[in-house]
Amino acid sequence: MTIESGPSLSEALTRFLVASKGGKKAQDGHQDLGRFVAWCGRERSVVELSPSEVADYAQYIGLGGNDAAQRLNPVKSFLTFLKQEGWIQTGLAAHVRVPRTRRTGGRPAGQGGRTTQLSQQGLDRLGAQLESLKGERVNIVEDIRRAMADKDFRENAPLEAAKERQGIIESKIRDLEDSLARAELLQSQPGKVAKRVSLGAAITLKDVESGRKVVYTLVDVREADAGSGKISTESPVGQALLDRGVGEEVVINVPRGTLRYVIEGVGKVATGG
Repeated sequence: MTIESGPSLSEALTRFLVASKGGKKAQDGHQDLGRFVAWCGRERSVVELSPSEVADYAQYIGLGGNDAAQRLNPVKSFLTFLKQEGWIQTGLAAHVRVPRTRRTGGRPAGQGGRTTQLSQQGLDRLGAQLESLKGERVNIVEDIRRAMADKDFRENAPLEAAKERQGIIESKIRDLEDSLARAELLQSQPGKVAKRVSLGAAITLKDVESGRKVVYTLVDVREADAGSGKISTESPVGQALLDRGVGEEVVINVPRGTLRYVIEGVGKVATGG
């Protein structure tokens, strides 16, 4: 099934809260859900959400300290709801992971200078996201200026919301600039047959039980898109496939059960585009 459209994130949030009416967890996490929707963009369609975006948000919340898991739980529930409603095909809730270590200096935990290898398509998409956020930066400054025209700052909800949105945008800009500064372009290797699964490789898998074949391309988490067959090296499937060879059988534990695949082929490095 192909999902062509869906509600905006703000509309989906409203429906989620209505569906959870009377549910204490949903009500307690209302503020955390509002923060997540603001991070992603209230008017964006739910189908535009990506695994890397969700993972980035989890890293951002990880800065908050010991209560990060509690603040992320409502987000997991919301993303699960989107999947159950049929608005998205990818199980995005699985990408809401609490960082094991806190990050400093605006870099995600564990990355500190690590090179990010991306296809040309992935580089172009990150660049476009960065330019879009810089445009939002200009708009949010104007929103803050208008909100500050209200001299009663004691209960100025628009000002508070605008400042929080500004902080989110600036954090995302820093993160994208950092990723682009460390990015390296994945190079294709014409005529060379890969022996082991590595970043950028196209892998043909055969389901042991059904015999159905699928093709995945292993990519950095920032350009993962399960709908296009691009899976992150940090996902359960990606981790299970890394450094495996043709003919090997892999057993992968996923939220819905256990998958058993035989690797039938490993293609050359993909450059995207």
